[in-house]
Amino acid sequence: MDENENIVVAEEDTETKVSEYKSYKYRWVVLILFMFVGAVTQLVWVTYGTIIDESAGFFAVDELLIILLALIFMVVYIPVNFLACWVIDKLGLKWGTGIGVILTGVFGFLRVFALMGPNYWLLLFFQIMCAIGQPFVMNSFTKLAASWFPQSEKTLATGLGTISLFIGVLIAFLTPPLVVKSYGIDVAITWITWIFGIVALVSMVLYLIFVRNKPPTPPNAYADKTKALAVKGTKSMFKKRDFTLLFVIVAVGGGVFNAISAVLDVIFGYQMNDPQPGIIGALMIGGGIVGAIVFSSLSDYFQKRKLFIIMSMIAGAILIPMLYFITNDIARYVISFLAGLFLIAALPVGLTYGAELTHPLPEETSNGIMMWIGQLVGIVLLGFIMVTDAFDLSGNLMFINIIIITVLFVVGIVLSFLIKDLDAHKI
Repeated sequence: MDENENIVVAEEDTETKVSEYKSYKYRWVVLILFMFVGAVTQLVWVTYGTIIDESAGFFAVDELLIILLALIFMVVYIPVNFLACWVIDKLGLKWGTGIGVILTGVFGFLRVFALMGPNYWLLLFFQIMCAIGQPFVMNSFTKLAASWFPQSEKTLATGLGTISLFIGVLIAFLTPPLVVKSYGIDVAITWITWIFGIVALVSMVLYLIFVRNKPPTPPNAYADKTKALAVKGTKSMFKKRDFTLLFVIVAVGGGVFNAISAVLDVIFGYQMNDPQPGIIGALMIGGGIVGAIVFSSLSDYFQKRKLFIIMSMIAGAILIPMLYFITNDIARYVISFLAGLFLIAALPVGLTYGAELTHPLPEETSNGIMMWIGQLVGIVLLGFIMVTDAFDLSGNLMFINIIIITVLFVVGIVLSFLIKDLDAHKI
């Protein structure tokens, strides 16, 4: 197997010694396969999210039940997250994550049987099973980076893994409406379900055949250390001051993005079938893809985390209010791209830094709990937004949610200045 040698300086006790670590080219194969299954989880999640009216008609149910197909993923994530962290810790990277890959592959494909009838409740059951599998995949990216990649590439690897999630969402946002427009509702929904199902099954087969648990030798000092079990170490996680601060920061950034991206049309007052929310959402994700690559690479190159987290919080406090109060379409497109660039890009930096702060706790534990709090805060903020929309018939009170979000970002800015950078936490 081809390999490249990387020299990493590791600290042990008060003495500094030079250790040699090796990174293997096969790491890119493993990363690509993880990106594939990560994107598939999002394809399954958002399959019917941009064709709600059409799907409701096809399955002969209320629109709220179609929305439930996507919402169930956020709800299921909350309790299953901790089980996923424990299983990945016990079974290792390949088989711990593999449980989620298998659930997504099998039940993502079985959704085609819900087309017969059609049967919405069978579809919902298959969606729930896929939702159970999602945390096993999403919680594994920092563990993958620490297990396979050298210190100089860890954040980049986490960033690319995170990007795959948004690529999946982007495909699921854009494809169904285009297919419906071209081929009609019945044919489109049938073919979308079949194609996404086959892709899910293929991703599972490739993962099971080609993914390896870990390389023959550790690629960095973090992978070389004995890991504490997730159950035993979770309580000690919040005894670390900087991790607690980072936890709140990620809750703000992740929660706001999850909430806003889910109801762009409601927040900005767009009418049903208006293309603007889709364009804004696509530009956010596009900006996030660019930013995640750039920010992750720079963070690894300079071995700095704090600066990029501060930039994200400041950008959120400025850009989200601008996105709401500026109504010009072109301006909103530019602002939405920049918002994605900074908010999404900071996620892999924060996840990597969280794993470094809590070492030797398993990476999937810190990864999972930060993704968990982002989902939870997102649901809470989403609840506030929907309640405002339901009871504010005049549409004049939505700005209160924007003010709350801005205040949260200001809190995030203050906390981000208080955390210490990576050089203060060398292992």
